Amino acid sequence: MKKICLFLCLLTAAVSGWSASVPDNMYFHAMKDEMKRSLKKLRMKDNPKPYYIAYKLKNSYSQVWSANLGGEYAAASSAPNLEISAVLAVGSAKEDNLGFEGDRFYYQPSQMGYIPQSYWGIRHALWQMSNQEFLAAVDSYKKKQTYKEQKQIKQDYPDFASAKQATFVEEIPAFAKLPDEPLQAMVTRLSAKGKGVDYLNRFGVNIVNEQADEYYLNSDGGLYQLCRKNMYVSFSAEFYNQAGYLSQFSKVYPLPAGVVPNEQELSQQADEVLRELDQMYRAKKVEQPYLGPVLLTPRAAVSFLEDLFVADMNHVTPLLQITGAEDPTAGAFRNKEGMRVMSNVVEAYDKPLEREYRGITLQGFMPVDDEGVRPQELKLVSSGRLLNLPLSRRAGKKNLPSNGHARMGDKTYPREALSNVFITAKNPLSQEELEAKLLARCRELELEYGYILHEFQPGQKVLQAERIYTADGRREPVFFFEPVGLNARALRDILAAGADDKMYALMDVYGRKYSLVAPSLLVDETELTVREQTPDRKPLIAKP
Repeated sequence: MKKICLFLCLLTAAVSGWSASVPDNMYFHAMKDEMKRSLKKLRMKDNPKPYYIAYKLKNSYSQVWSANLGGEYAAASSAPNLEISAVLAVGSAKEDNLGFEGDRFYYQPSQMGYIPQSYWGIRHALWQMSNQEFLAAVDSYKKKQTYKEQKQIKQDYPDFASAKQATFVEEIPAFAKLPDEPLQAMVTRLSAKGKGVDYLNRFGVNIVNEQADEYYLNSDGGLYQLCRKNMYVSFSAEFYNQAGYLSQFSKVYPLPAGVVPNEQELSQQADEVLRELDQMYRAKKVEQPYLGPVLLTPRAAVSFLEDLFVADMNHVTPLLQITGAEDPTAGAFRNKEGMRVMSNVVEAYDKPLEREYRGITLQGFMPVDDEGVRPQELKLVSSGRLLNLPLSRRAGKKNLPSNGHARMGDKTYPREALSNVFITAKNPLSQEELEAKLLARCRELELEYGYILHEFQPGQKVLQAERIYTADGRREPVFFFEPVGLNARALRDILAAGADDKMYALMDVYGRKYSLVAPSLLVDETELTVREQTPDRKPLIAKP
């Protein structure tokens, strides 16, 4: 009886922080009620009890207007889609089941989608997921304990450190649906700009209006309720270039959320895209490999940083692996604090509390992280040296306190991850100055030409680039080579950065959205290899 009373006292203490701050709606009522019940009643004889639960609900809405070459599609509006994720830990904060990848083929929370929009519909889904999570957690706990005994792992730090819990609650507005008729007519007119271009098989335009309402609650008292709005226009194209290769193109421009966009501005963007497509159509196939400096425009620079910087900054605490091997998902920079990891011409920051950039929504806005902690802004890199890493309540051997950077995705439990990443030039140069610096470096290396890359993905073909000649600055569009041998070392080869910062909305492989703001970057010693591929077979007759 005394043990039962003690547990009830602990349970009451764990959730007492909710009373004044939990919003009065069916989402939080359902989460709170099922969380209390699960903590109290989920039991298996001779097995550890649950000590921590977190639920996250996301209600998504969207409108899409699409057209291709002046032919419209029906405007599409999705019904609200309610998705739920659940995290459950058994044992104690000192030793629990998480942070361990056993013989399950994933490390992610239980999830369900298309939940009925009612208190009991949500309760029923939470009940199913809590039961599922509990069974998996007990299994993982046993295997983790066995693994630690076999490896003789003894720890003097907790698996899940305590941290002050935070709350953030904002009003959730109704999804502001925009009028279908004018927006459908707008995308139709924009896509019709491609009708007169003979080589275009497709010139599609999409405008997307989205809203995601998020509700989070954990048993330690952390919670948030927030609304994310997002809007963008995308252009896509498919064509055979003059050399006979099938090319595909896509480009996205962010828009101010929730308002009808300015058609004149979108028309200018469509014209810019068509000019890029004309360059790609006329491009010459590269025949010789290259080793030397390249200038990355912001779109290419973002891809460069996404692969070589952001991914290496995440997942600071490696998972224990049942195989005994090192966690392949752990960030490569996790043990490099104080070391030179980047050129000193730029600095890097993570700003989770920033919500907009020049009027555009930042995808990584995070007033409370997915472990209930208020995030801190981090100066990541200064003078080339790594100063700070994103940290969660699972601090591992370093046992450092969380700085509020635990993020949960579709394919991962909460782990350390960046949110809104800003790369800023210490001495920003104009585009003309960057190109002059590129040519000067090429002459220094006695190269006939250098490259400006508008598209960049390590290990993937480059379809949009320009060769710039050192003798006279002449430029010509080229295609079909790929960067090789790239690793984090290339970050230290950044020679200069521009004043043309642009923001891009991204999603990592774990389903976590974030934003990356970066300028053009001049990178030294980049190897480009020729991609071998025969031309594609064109249609037997021209398009109608």
